[in-house]
Amino acid sequence: MGHNTETVKRHSRSLQGDSDLGLSKGPILGFLAFCLSLVACVGAYDATRVFPTAVSNSVPERSFMGGGALGGNAEATYLTRLSLEEIPEGPWAWVTHRMELEAGEKITHRHKPAFVYSIEGMHDLMAAGTNRVREGQALSVRSEIEHSHRASFGPTVFWETRLDRPGSTPAGFEAETVFESPVLEDIPENLLVVFIPVEIPPGGETSVHSHPGPEFIYQMSGGIDYQNDIIGVRKMVAGDVEGLPPLTAVQKRNPSDEQAVFLSWFLVDTEKDFASPAAFRDAGLGQNLALLENGASVAGVSSNFGSGGNDSAFGAANALDGDPATEWSSASDGDAAWIDVELAAMTNVTSVRFWTRTMGDTAQVNSFQVTTGQGETYGPFTVDDGTTIYRFETQFTARRLQFELLDTSGGNTGALEIEVYGEVAR
Repeated sequence: MGHNTETVKRHSRSLQGDSDLGLSKGPILGFLAFCLSLVACVGAYDATRVFPTAVSNSVPERSFMGGGALGGNAEATYLTRLSLEEIPEGPWAWVTHRMELEAGEKITHRHKPAFVYSIEGMHDLMAAGTNRVREGQALSVRSEIEHSHRASFGPTVFWETRLDRPGSTPAGFEAETVFESPVLEDIPENLLVVFIPVEIPPGGETSVHSHPGPEFIYQMSGGIDYQNDIIGVRKMVAGDVEGLPPLTAVQKRNPSDEQAVFLSWFLVDTEKDFASPAAFRDAGLGQNLALLENGASVAGVSSNFGSGGNDSAFGAANALDGDPATEWSSASDGDAAWIDVELAAMTNVTSVRFWTRTMGDTAQVNSFQVTTGQGETYGPFTVDDGTTIYRFETQFTARRLQFELLDTSGGNTGALEIEVYGEVAR
């Protein structure tokens, strides 16, 4: 894999703010307020510069991708990004090659859009201008721009991670392949390509979350327990890779007594939240019968925020779409909020799950009840908090279920997701 222990140790030092490497984990407040609210990684040189011209800084705040963006006590360090005005025709994959230059050596080439990441030493990256890539830092290079790498300060090792066709190689010289991702699917329309390293302290973890675009990670040092809704749990050690489709629940946990660091490459949709709360599916529950795609529908609702329809930005249909990144919000209904869910058929309901929306001090649902179309009421069901979805065992038969909020903190109450499980009544 082109990966060695000394490289891992150097990378770990760079993320811990080694001043000799020109890195800092302190926030740069002006830049933070201007665009991304990020933990910056900038020394005497701009680590986010994009060749040949700088990318626009007008990135929506919801694309925040540094600091605690992944939840838990993991720390994400924003390195660099690259916006693509057009999504090129695929297939596309992340293809990374290891480049090694002797002191004074220079190479010139062009390729698809890429991130240049310094593994050992530093070097000059030259296109429309010259910028120094220090150890542990990264720069972005736009597609098909001729540029040069020059080892002006001694021997250097760096990676070029390109968004390119599978199996592609640098033209004109040999380079060691570090990794190649599977073909990337479901690429977002409003595309921002992002590169971040993530640290997880001993015993730490990210939250359970999902992303609106595909993620690919490379375990740089230490080890983690990696879990997503597709593969379950796998142990990752230095040199391991893993990919993740959009809208898939994922969590990374560090069970060891050593710091764990992995690198992440994202295809971000700038009109959606970079990371959203998620929950792992319980395989034993069976099919969620309250999903719109399974024939369920919204039969009624107390209100939708902004007086919108059920399909609006905060409409009731969001509670039945299977995506915790969307939510139903009432228009300040507080304890009086309700939503009617009609299933595809009369069902023997064995459990329901409810995920409250929350705005911190307001909109938190503490309890609710369910009333069937036959007028039978079940509950109350107590919701501890808004961090995840909660399951409640039931035993009744119904097709229409009204979820009525009982005790809340007031305001624009609602739900991220409502789920119903059971078997169609015979």
